[in-house]
Amino acid sequence: MAAFSEMGVMPEIAQAIEEMDWLLPTDIQAESIPLILGGGDVLMAAETGSGKTGAFSIPVIQIVYETIKDQQEGKGGKAAIKTGGGVFNTWQMNPYDRDSAFAIGSQGFKCQSREVKSWHGCRSTKGLTKGKYYYEVVCHDDGLCRVGWSTDRALLDLGTDKFGFGFGGTGKKSNNKQFDSYGEVRIVFMLICIQNACEVISATGFWRIWWNTKRRMLVHHVKNKKMIEE
Repeated sequence: MAAFSEMGVMPEIAQAIEEMDWLLPTDIQAESIPLILGGGDVLMAAETGSGKTGAFSIPVIQIVYETIKDQQEGKGGKAAIKTGGGVFNTWQMNPYDRDSAFAIGSQGFKCQSREVKSWHGCRSTKGLTKGKYYYEVVCHDDGLCRVGWSTDRALLDLGTDKFGFGFGGTGKKSNNKQFDSYGEVRIVFMLICIQNACEVISATGFWRIWWNTKRRMLVHHVKNKKMIEE
């Protein structure tokens, strides 16, 4: 246990390794684990049975655990979020939490589904726990889209399970595959502004949609500048 702990491996993982009768790290593990835990890029080449799998899986498990724990505890503030080897200091779409046919621009704000026969989605790099927030989405291409709020347990096909709430360009809002009207169907090129959109129900951990005092959803038509309230 002490041998792996000296390389920066957390005690819980080091104990699990010891219970597997891995008493000492192999040469490639001793060289690579500290480098990976320190954020370095490591390229390994060694013979079969040298411990390569443990060399990259041990630090990866620890990095994933520490990242998830920090996010759950709301730590980080302006600190960078490490995900999938990338570092994100700002809100953007997460290239490591998306469907296979979902493309994201280099700045992390423009996105597009490359598959026309099925839905593909993505989550952002940061989450919320409480408060009032809003964001705007401008649709530039033909086709259907759905944006909204969800927990990290929700499907990327937003609004098709109980953990996500979606608002689509056809004027339908959805949750758990229940689709209801909230605006006009004839919206194609649009800007959606979700106001006072969510609070957390602490008893369940689910998100719920809340509206302002006028119970209104604002949809701004980019073409004719017409504002619709409902």
